[in-house]
Formats: sequence, C-alpha cells, structure tokens
Amino acid sequence: MTIHFFTYTGREEGCSRLRAFMVAEELKLRGFDTVVHSPPIPIISKTPWPRKGPVLFRMLRSIVSIRKGDIIFLQRAIANKYFSTAIFFYLMFFRNKMIFDFDDPIYLHNYFKTRLFSSMANAVIVSSHGQREWALQFNSNVHLLHISLDVDAYKKFTKVYEPEQYPLVIGWVGTAHHNIEGLTILARIFRELLTRNPPVFIFRIIGSLKNKSVYDLFTGIHGLNVEFIDELDWLDSDCVPSAIQKFDIGVLPHRSDGPWNESKTALKMLEYMACGVATVVSNFGEMPHVISDGVDGFLAESESDFSTKLLALLEDQNLRARIGAAGQETALKKFNFKDMVSKVEALIKAL
Repeated sequence: MTIHFFTYTGREEGCSRLRAFMVAEELKLRGFDTVVHSPPIPIISKTPWPRKGPVLFRMLRSIVSIRKGDIIFLQRAIANKYFSTAIFFYLMFFRNKMIFDFDDPIYLHNYFKTRLFSSMANAVIVSSHGQREWALQFNSNVHLLHISLDVDAYKKFTKVYEPEQYPLVIGWVGTAHHNIEGLTILARIFRELLTRNPPVFIFRIIGSLKNKSVYDLFTGIHGLNVEFIDELDWLDSDCVPSAIQKFDIGVLPHRSDGPWNESKTALKMLEYMACGVATVVSNFGEMPHVISDGVDGFLAESESDFSTKLLALLEDQNLRARIGAAGQETALKKFNFKDMVSKVEALIKAL
C-alpha cells in the first residue's frame, strides 16, 4: 500500500510543508510507503498554454500510478478544475480510499468542490472547531488536527529573557503582502501604543519581500523604529525559530468578524510560543482553543486592548518571561508534530 499525497502548494509554504510533506516523511520513517506528487496543484493553474500540456501530462501520470489498495491524501488540492475533475472520476471508478485535509475554511470560496470531496472522503482532517462543524454536515468521520510543529526544532531556540536590554523587539513573521489587512490593524495599534510613552522598542517584520504597500504602512508612523527583513530561507528548519528567538514579543493582529475569520487558525502564534516568546494575538477563530488569556499568551478583544497588553509586556520583563515559558509548555504539550502524525497513522490504519 502506498499513500499518495497531492498538495495545495510546494514545500516552501507552511501549510503544505507541515500537513503533507513532513507528514509523508514521518510516515515513511514509521514504515509506510509514501509519495508526494509533483507539481503542486496550483502550478497547473498558473502555467499558460501550450506549456500547460506537459504539466497536465505529469499530473495524469501521477494519478494513474495509484494502484488498487493505495490511499489518496488530498491536502487541500481541489482548486484546479483539471485535477479535481480527473481525481473525481478516478475515485468514482476505482474506489480508492481517500483522506481530505483542509486547514482553512475553503468552503466559503469553493463550496461545491469542498462539499463534494468532503462527502467522498473516507476521512476528513480539519484544523479548527469551525471547520469541523462544517465538515460534519457531510461526513461523520471528521478529525480535528490542529497545525502542529516539530517542537524540537523550536525548543533549541528558546528565548532567554535577559535583564532589561533596550530596545526591545516586537516581531511579526510571515508573508506580509498576504496579510495586509492584519498588518494594517497592527499599524493602527502602534499609533495608539506610541501615544502611551512605552519603553523603547523596535518593530521587526520578517517576510516583507520589498513590498511597497507593506513598507508604506509602517515607515509613515511617527516615532516607530521599524526593521524590514525581506526574506528568510523558509526551507531551512532553523531559520524561522532562530529569527523568532530574537523577538521579545510576538504579535498576530487579525480581524475577528466574518465567517472566514471565525473558522481560521494560524501557525505564527504557535511558532512564537514554541520558542518561548511572549505572544499577543487578536481573539479570532481558533485562538481561544489555543491560548488561555493571561496564562500562556494574551488574547486581544480590540485594537485598544491589543495596545494595552503590548504595553504591559513591554513594561514588565518578568511578565514576558512567565507568559513566554507557559506558552512554550502549551506548544510542546498540545501541538507536537509527531503526536499529530501518530493520530494520522491511527486514522490510516482504521480506514
């Protein structure tokens, strides 16, 4: 039996790296035969004709390599019409067992295909309570597996809060131009925070990618010291945690209203927490199921509340250290990648 992974993106994106590529590699170490097919499904959509022809041929060759008794693992890979049509008819004709995994409320943008593959799947894997509630309408075998981390890779970069050293660093990491809305919220938070005479700090944004809109958001804020780091080697497992270790506070501002945000989860706050960095996030989506406010992180109910909690952390080193240590304990105990793969392994064996 081979488990065939078809992915939403390449390895460079966190969702596919953590929910497909690394899962396949860990399962292989545990004795399973796995293969991650290339190219990632979005490449089909992005490739123009006539160059699309060879890409489609590679896709079809991957599908016909599936044998009776093999398992198909669709990691959110349904957006392209050619692939979704081909894999639909393959499943209808050969009846292979299939696991459908999605980590965002993609049914809001692609309702028909998300419902179709959720209904066809032998098991559905989701990453938030809101997604689980939706999927249960169409499949009784739904498993909530939150995005998890290789915690050992982060633990070795544990933040050590030294005696007061200024300027402190408030940090954000991600693909900035995909998060303009949240960063716009953060810009407003900083404007309010700076009126409260906080201790001296630098805002370090990692993943700005020389995007003018991102630069303009923060360079125009009077009194804000900002440092843009355009790129990291995202495929280097040490690169992100070693950068986060240099933060004093990690932030994740986000809208909380609307159905997309109500069912959303996020990787960033887990990365901060796994490094022992004190974390402040907007109270949206899955966050209340991850963070206990004031215990292992802070949940902000509004922009003003976000500013207040940032100020409290900036002014109190002991608070930063306590929240950071508790957050790391939560990440290590509840969001360990190998524990998550063990659940996937049990799911596969039960099919």
